[in-house]
Amino acid sequence: MGKTVLILGGGTSGVAAANVLRKLLGEQHRILVVDRGGKHYFQAAYPLLMAKLRNPEQITRSLDRLQEKGVEFIQAEVEELLPSQNQVKTTAGLLRYDYLIVALGAELHPEAVPGQKETAYNPYDIHAVHRLQRELEFFRSGTIVLFIASLPYTGAVGPYEIIFLIDAWLRRRKVRSQARLIHITPEPALFPFAGRKVSSSLEQMLRQRDISLITNAAIQAVDKQRHAVILADGRAIFGDLLIGVPAHTGPLALKNGPLVLDEGWCAVSPHTLHAKIQYGDGSHVAEAENIFCVGDAAAIRMPANGMWAPKAGIFAHYQAEVVARNIALSITGQAPRFRYRSKGAGAVMISGFNQGRILSIDYYASPPRTAMLWPSAAAYLAKAAFEKYWLKYWLY
Repeated sequence: MGKTVLILGGGTSGVAAANVLRKLLGEQHRILVVDRGGKHYFQAAYPLLMAKLRNPEQITRSLDRLQEKGVEFIQAEVEELLPSQNQVKTTAGLLRYDYLIVALGAELHPEAVPGQKETAYNPYDIHAVHRLQRELEFFRSGTIVLFIASLPYTGAVGPYEIIFLIDAWLRRRKVRSQARLIHITPEPALFPFAGRKVSSSLEQMLRQRDISLITNAAIQAVDKQRHAVILADGRAIFGDLLIGVPAHTGPLALKNGPLVLDEGWCAVSPHTLHAKIQYGDGSHVAEAENIFCVGDAAAIRMPANGMWAPKAGIFAHYQAEVVARNIALSITGQAPRFRYRSKGAGAVMISGFNQGRILSIDYYASPPRTAMLWPSAAAYLAKAAFEKYWLKYWLY
């Protein structure tokens, strides 16, 4: 008798899991993806869209394409998980599963910081990024402020790619000398998941590009009238153009449900990504045998220091592959053997037009191990090649 694997979310991890499962399981088994939006956005390319190196159509695919691969797709909002019944409540009705993969990503809340939604561009929203592109195209002089509202946030390298590409674009247009760039982050140091050597290297790059840096900054509000970012210590950072990475929370559909949450994110076993669930009166917590949580929705912390592990597409992809392969083994009567090990080799941070820096990360190590190579054209080309590969072969 066929089994049903229900995947909630059509982002990187959801699409990766669906593809792997469909390749490994026979047609008698049902693979079903549910997503509220109906479209897959390659978010790693948003900084390139901002810099007019992409257009929205190039980095957007309909999730209906999954059906050509034998994966069912339903556009619906996930409302509630009902693990005791092996069901999920959605706006399209109740959906039953044998195995459930929660890949709902993060919820963005620009309204969490007073004034941010009305005043600052959201670089994690494709429509706002497209508007920002047009704003930057005609920017001549003044101050551009990029700030991160709170931790954790998705796309660990995203804010740095944005500020470096803005710098490169202004230099290409020969107006950089009339512009001031400021980067504000609540992080105690750049890439806090990395060692001091990597953090210092990134800080050096900012200094070389004449980009001002403010760390350990708690954002209190954005003053629309004065066009300023207000910090908790009372400082007002004025800008002619404000770009704000919004506050992130875990999936709202998990709130008040039986899954264990860590500050709103889905608590998981670090190597198998089994979700943790509360039984009875909540006093007993155990792994949910047939429920997994992957990607940005998962609450993963670094064992060495308890800090949030970086949320990035490369890790979401690896997590999805581990879970999908283990589910396929279980369904076919074999013992699951794959383990997520937090190692990401070949991740790239764009550092300018046709330039990038390759990173390798192992955040389960104690201390975490991270390396970053110097900027190169080869790194940039590698990231561009992966984008084409992903959109062509995973969502053809």
